Amino acid sequence: MNEIKIKSVSEIISLIEKKDYQLAEKELLKIINIKKNNYYAYFLLGNVYTQLKKFKNAIEQFELSLKLKADDKITLYNLGVVHQESGSLNISKNYFEQAVKLDPNFLNANLALAKNYEKQNNFEKAKIYFEKTLSIKNDHLLGNQLYGKFLIKIGEINKGQYYNYKYSGVIRFNEEKMEIK
Repeated sequence: MNEIKIKSVSEIISLIEKKDYQLAEKELLKIINIKKNNYYAYFLLGNVYTQLKKFKNAIEQFELSLKLKADDKITLYNLGVVHQESGSLNISKNYFEQAVKLDPNFLNANLALAKNYEKQNNFEKAKIYFEKTLSIKNDHLLGNQLYGKFLIKIGEINKGQYYNYKYSGVIRFNEEKMEIK
């Protein structure tokens, strides 16, 4: 009898990290074929399809993962990312909001909402989510960079430059206070 050899999750993650997406896809499909209720296999396959820019397939896999584990903030966030990549800003916003509802301090989802609102020219909401992101982690480099650019874009030049300085390292963070290099 032929026994099907299946790689472990860590081996599959290693394949993904090495960008061997075809083999990772093949291995994940083996797992899904045997264990149809393995939400994590669908999640990983969604990530593989995202990397391959097969957004329709990625959405299908993330939705299957979400059916099996409805309260997974990471899957919700990834669905938001894929929809945003495919140009569906309102749909992506809804997924980011669901992720933030599950975890108000979910850094990536807050930042994604800020960028989403900015793209939709809702600058008031964008500013709220940029500030929320930096309240979660004030030394978040990407958050400082994007917020600085955003503030300059909406005419708050001095404040925008301040956040750009934080991003570039001109202003450093200590546990107790900020200092200028």
